[in-house]
Amino acid sequence: MGDDERDRGVLSAADREYLRGDRELASVQAERNARARIRDRIYDALLDFEVLVEHLSERDLELVFEKRTAEADGTEAFDALVSAVAFLYRGLGRTDLDFETVLREGVNLAEAADDRGATVSLDVTHHALDADHLRQKLAEDESLSLTEIAYLYESDDVTPEELAKFFGDSRMSELDDGRVQSKVTDY
Repeated sequence: MGDDERDRGVLSAADREYLRGDRELASVQAERNARARIRDRIYDALLDFEVLVEHLSERDLELVFEKRTAEADGTEAFDALVSAVAFLYRGLGRTDLDFETVLREGVNLAEAADDRGATVSLDVTHHALDADHLRQKLAEDESLSLTEIAYLYESDDVTPEELAKFFGDSRMSELDDGRVQSKVTDY
């Protein structure tokens, strides 16, 4: 389902158009107001997750995650969930909270609903995304993460012909719709 067919979530259809650059606002003040309204709704949505975790019925949870994600096209649900985690990860990086601690507590809060606990560990090793380094990894038959493949696809330093050499011509046409993150899951 396209964004224009979708009901309002945290963002309205107009908000989505504005953030993508598909809609201009009439004045600087209108832009400031829109950004403030979006920030307020994002924060309020974050606060709503506590209510959802504590009070949303199992049946509703099942209908959202099992039924609706099963009905979504192959990429829509995946992209949405990956983006939700990415948004929280980026946002937590701007606070004094530790992502691993928040992740651990979140997983354990979810597991507690099934009378379980969990041991959670996260190992994040940072490295710069660089086309030459990624080319070298491909040349050495190392696998690339989805993000690394997406980086190469979007990079001006790598031609479509080079990508076709590494991934095959038939697969390149699948990457052309701009949804590289979800399209490359089976590389």
